[in-house]
Amino acid sequence: MSFTCNRCHNEKAYHVKSVYENGIVVDVCDRCGISGTFYQPDVYFKEPYWDPHLGSERDPGPKYVTSRAHKAELLKRNNLREAGDRVHGASSFDPSYSRTAHENFRKQQEARHAR
Repeated sequence: MSFTCNRCHNEKAYHVKSVYENGIVVDVCDRCGISGTFYQPDVYFKEPYWDPHLGSERDPGPKYVTSRAHKAELLKRNNLREAGDRVHGASSFDPSYSRTAHENFRKQQEARHAR
């Protein structure tokens, strides 16, 4: 499947993306414009904050994260990746799963001690 780019008229474009250019929406392809479009790192960032976990051996201590790009840079530098979560980038802790896991563990322990 191929697309036609409206900017360079490439008829064999394998990817077309709509971007804003001078206030109007333009479809650009992989040849003429996608590589030059704005990059938005895929990390959660609401406001600047201190993160005690982004230090490294080379640069220890908590880090003041100032932007989404800065957070992405710190994660990349430490070979880390943010675990995606539906609720504002929070940890993947699920209270109902945790409660169920604890109940099942308690039942297993009771069954072992009942023998």
